[in-house]
Amino acid sequence: MDSLSEKIKELRNEYSDSELLIEDLNKNPIMQFTNWLDSAIETKIYEPNAMVLATSFEGKPRSRYVLFKNIIEDKLIFYTHYESPKAQEILSNPNVSGIFYWAEIHRQVRFQGLAKKTNKKISDDYFATRPRGGQLSAWASNQSSVIDNREVITNKIEELEKNFSDNEIPRPEFWGGFEIQVNYWEFWQGRKNRTHDRFCYTQKPTGWEIERLSP
Repeated sequence: MDSLSEKIKELRNEYSDSELLIEDLNKNPIMQFTNWLDSAIETKIYEPNAMVLATSFEGKPRSRYVLFKNIIEDKLIFYTHYESPKAQEILSNPNVSGIFYWAEIHRQVRFQGLAKKTNKKISDDYFATRPRGGQLSAWASNQSSVIDNREVITNKIEELEKNFSDNEIPRPEFWGGFEIQVNYWEFWQGRKNRTHDRFCYTQKPTGWEIERLSP
């Protein structure tokens, strides 16, 4: 443990000194987010659409990575099993928060908002674009349930493949999208000597209020 502690103490990566000024920010946080996401994609960051999603269960926070898949009517969209713990937690308490972190360009985006199921058409349209293997796995997995071994899933997929044969695979009713209506955004740009630039967007009745935050 002492050796690990020493190794952790020696982790001293310095950030670049790319400044972020208030005049650089788009007045619309969705546009600011898409601009930064596009930069992350162009930089070829591995899975730039990976986001930490935090929910709450009986007053206790729970978080995991999910893949953000779209923006529709200014809402963040992701997909999951509707009977999974995170889905049930959202249906019980729609308040969620999340983070995108792009280490290679020293940027982080944090958000808070309310989540709910998307309409069925959005879920159907996306499911139709998934590779066949991904469609089969959505049917096969009772997400987060305890299983005896991996063969439980692989055998189920083989069975489903035979059942569907060469037919189109429909979206299961227990799988689909959630949309997040964000009411708070925070944009973080890493700077040298930990003097980071941070700005938050808070939704007000008159629009978005932008404020600089201390590092």
